[in-house]
Parts: sequence; structure tokens; C-alpha cells
Amino acid sequence: MIASYARLKKIREAMQKQGIDIYVMVNSDPHESEYLTDYWKSVEWLSGFQGEVATIVITQELAFLWTDSRFFISGAEQLKGTPFVLKKLKIDEPPTEWILEQKNQESHPKVGGDLRVIFGEMRSLIDMDADLISGIWKKRPELPKNKIEVYPLQYDGEKAESKMQRIVEKIADASCKKALLLTALDDIAWTLNLRGSDVECTPVFLSYLLIAEDKRVLYIDPDKLTDEVINYLNIIHVETAPYEAAPLHGLEGYTLADANPVPLMKAIKNKTEIEGYRNAMLKDGIALTRFYHWLEEELNSEEEFMMNEDGTIGISGEVSELDCVKKLIEFRKEQPLYREESFPAIVAWRDHAALPHYMPTEASNSIIQGDGLLLIDTGGQYLDGTTDITRTIGVGRVSAAMKRDFTLVLKGHIRLAQAVFPTGSRGDQLDALARIDLWRDGKTYRHGTCHGVGHYLAVHEGPESVRMEHNPQQLLPGMVFSNEPAIYIQGKYGVRHENCVLVRHFDVDIDAPGSTPCEQEEQGDFLCLDTLTLCYIDTSCVDTRIMNEEEIEWLNNYNQWVYSTLAPHLDEMDRLWLGVKCQPIQ
Repeated sequence: MIASYARLKKIREAMQKQGIDIYVMVNSDPHESEYLTDYWKSVEWLSGFQGEVATIVITQELAFLWTDSRFFISGAEQLKGTPFVLKKLKIDEPPTEWILEQKNQESHPKVGGDLRVIFGEMRSLIDMDADLISGIWKKRPELPKNKIEVYPLQYDGEKAESKMQRIVEKIADASCKKALLLTALDDIAWTLNLRGSDVECTPVFLSYLLIAEDKRVLYIDPDKLTDEVINYLNIIHVETAPYEAAPLHGLEGYTLADANPVPLMKAIKNKTEIEGYRNAMLKDGIALTRFYHWLEEELNSEEEFMMNEDGTIGISGEVSELDCVKKLIEFRKEQPLYREESFPAIVAWRDHAALPHYMPTEASNSIIQGDGLLLIDTGGQYLDGTTDITRTIGVGRVSAAMKRDFTLVLKGHIRLAQAVFPTGSRGDQLDALARIDLWRDGKTYRHGTCHGVGHYLAVHEGPESVRMEHNPQQLLPGMVFSNEPAIYIQGKYGVRHENCVLVRHFDVDIDAPGSTPCEQEEQGDFLCLDTLTLCYIDTSCVDTRIMNEEEIEWLNNYNQWVYSTLAPHLDEMDRLWLGVKCQPIQ
């Protein structure tokens, strides 16, 4: 990309003028958001890389871009023809170590970066706070000024005043006046029961929120406030101030709290939110059933000949990846309370499915025809809940290798869905359940198995996770997260099965033989997972020879639950079609 070379040259010239030897850029904003407003997409503007995770390091001779395993393949494609060299996190030396090695040399190079968007260990390596992008990016988009709205209590289940009081109690310190400055946009939206549209697929708004026992201030562009929101903020005793006035470095008379209790509070859903998830999953299941029925009919229909405007004969009836994206949105829009996608849809045919975060574009769009596996990872933002689901289906003839990998991933999904674990367990203690069958086949996947899912908020939410890396956060009742093991065979196909699950208390049958109430008390409390997602799993790709009876029973029971729950809400043709798809296998 010629533009990348020209822009990189200007950055290097600016580095020389300011005495910067190493310049750091990260794909982030001041709120550490996963999805960014266009204003903060400087990494993409400079390099063409479109993944969510990226760190760029620039010297006068070198230009590196680090990303994680989800973007190794797509990142290599996007960086072709640019001056940037792809580095792989957890495989290559991490950027912080590389920079530290350079700083320890005799020349002691100066490191610069925009400290508004650099956090954690990298921040400590920055010598000079420098924004070199704004002076170069001439047509940089403006920050959004979209109006925000009050999120109805009927969907949230807890008043903002109650949430703020709970926060104050958690940060209270008898020795000083404590204040908490919230910077994460989903934390702010959840706390105040407000929603916005500044970030694609996530109903949040640019702001900061200060909470103390005697002070609550929302720092926000006043153009974003409607009369209704202003009146609401007055009722809950929250002042407003300009977005730029946020006290990022402290507030006179207060000590900023070290720990933020909001992510964990937000992760434990209340009864209203849990009921909302179930409602959203039902609507999503209806839309997905209609979509997959439509897709099968389109794929099985004979080619239709049609007259083009220029008099030539053309062929219609072909379905592309982008056609699926559009149709998914159409079916979801028919459902009550639907707002938008919860993330840009992944519709990946054949080798595209080997790219974990592939998203079809006009340039990459494939026609779905012939034989192979189609992976569709998609989700919806409904006022009463957020959904995230992946299904892999067979098209035409599916090879034995594909069926084996499809089934190995499914076995891992089932193992985790059936997990029963003692209170106090962490996600990294459960991760092997989803991988063990793949490991026995000499295979694995490099991303996490589960991520938290927000409630009409960010589709990727913490602090809980299920992954190989240690996470000290315990899994607690009320948490909702994904269950999505996978396998990716580069250049051929990919398989992923994903449902959303709810952590709840496990009810041990104390009347079971050999179990007494006293003995059960000694064993302690246990937790389990309830599957929330309602969408059939394609049994045509299952190799039953490598499944045991318990796994087959789970699959049959799941598909039967999907059918019995969705059938009353479907028209006759969709209901008959789903009935066939949910037939039990032996």
C-alpha cells in the first residue's frame, strides 16, 4: 500500500523533529474499548490492519505490528505490500520486551507514544507523551455526537441510584475520601442505566464518570444530552461537565480508588437481566431458524436464468457470504426489541473459516457452492439482552476429516456444557474440558474458550473467562459467557460451536444412593452451566463413531429442547423443517 509508506515516512519525520527514537501505537482509545469509533482507528489508517488487537512499534529503520492468534493469517494478508512486519503474540518476543531491550542499550533510545491510549506495562516504557497522528491525519473523522437515551428499568432490573450506592460502599475507606473514575464505556452505561450509539455494535457513549459518596459527575459532550436525559440525571443526582474536563490524573480533595468493582458487579446478572437473555435468545432462535431454512432452500435451488439489462442472459440464485450477512440482519430486524448486530457478522465459507475473525468484504466475498463447511458467527443486540452464537454447517458432501474435526470440537463443547465444578473454581481450571479431545488428536486452538457476554452492552465482557492462561477471577452464579471451542485447518476449513451459558448453583440430589445431607455439606457447594442459546446443531456432520452415549444423548436432548421451545413461534414450513433438523441420531 503506497499510502502506508507515505504515512510512515511522515511519522518518521515527526519522530526526528521531536527527538523520538521509537514510536508506539496501539489499537485502542482512552477507554480501552474493543471496538473503536472511527476517530481512534489510527492503526488501521496507518497500516491497513483491521484486527482488534494490535501494537505498532516504529523506528527509523523498522516497523513492526504485533497481534494475537485470531489475526495471524488475516493480518499477514492485510499487511502485504506495506512496510509493516507481522509479529505474533505468545510466539515472538512481545513488544514490551523488545522495547526494553532497546532502552537498555548504550544509546538509551527515547520512546514516544500517545499516553491517552497506552495502558499497562507499555505505559511505563514511554518517555515522551506524543500524539504524532493528529498532525498527519488530515481528514481524521470527528468524535461522534450521537444522542444518548435512558435504558428502561424493566430491562435492567436495578436503579442507577442503587448501583452507585453499592459502588460507594465497595470503595469506602475510613482514612480518606475515595472517588472512582470510570473510564470503560460499558461500565459507565451499566452504572447509569444509559445507552448510546457511539461505537459500532455496542450501545455505549463517549464519557467518563466520577463517583464518590458526595459527588457524581458525568463528563460528556453536552450535545449528546436530550432533555429527557438531563432530567433523568437530575433525578439521580448526577452532575455533568465537559468530556475534556475529566480528572484523569486525580481530583483535589479525593483519593482515586485503586480497584474498580464495576466489572464484577456488571458480570453478575440479576433476575431481570437473566430473564431478558432468555427472551433475547428465543427471538434470536426464531430468526436463525428462518435464516438457516432460507439458506438451505437457496443452496438447493436450481439455477435460474434471467435477462440482464444489456440483453445478455445471467444466472441468479447464487448465495454469497455477504448475502448471508444481509439476510441475518433482515430476519433479526423482524424480532421485537432488536437494535443492531452485537458484532460484525462472520460468515466464512471453506478456507475463510480457518481465519477465526474473518469478515466478508466486497473484495473477499465468496459464493457458497460445491462441497465444504460454512461457519457463521453472529449475534444481536436486543433491548432485553445480547446474543452471540456460532454454527458450522455442512454444504454438499463433507469429508471424513471435516466430520472428525466437527465432532471433536462438538465433544469439547458438550464436555464444558455439562461441567459441574466446586464453588471457587476459575475459568482456567475448566478450559481443558473443551480441548482434551482435540489434544488427543494432536490439535488445539489458540484463542480462549469462553468470554463474558454483556447485557445489552459489549458482547465481549470481563472479568471472567475460560482460557488456558491463568485468570484469578472465580466463576460465580449469574455470570453469562460463551462456550466456543474450535479448530482451524489453514487453507482448508474451520469449525466452531458456540452457545451462551449461565452459571448457576448445582442442585445435588441428596436422595441419591450413598448421599446424605451431612455428607453433601462436607463436600461443599457446586456450580453448573445452563445453556441459553436456541439454535439446532447440524447432526449431518457428526461422526457418531467417536461419540459416547452420554454425548449423543446431550446432543439429542439439546436439539429436542430447541425444537420444542421454538416450534410454537414458527410458521408451518419453518416448523416442519426444524423438526427434521432436530431428529435424534443413534
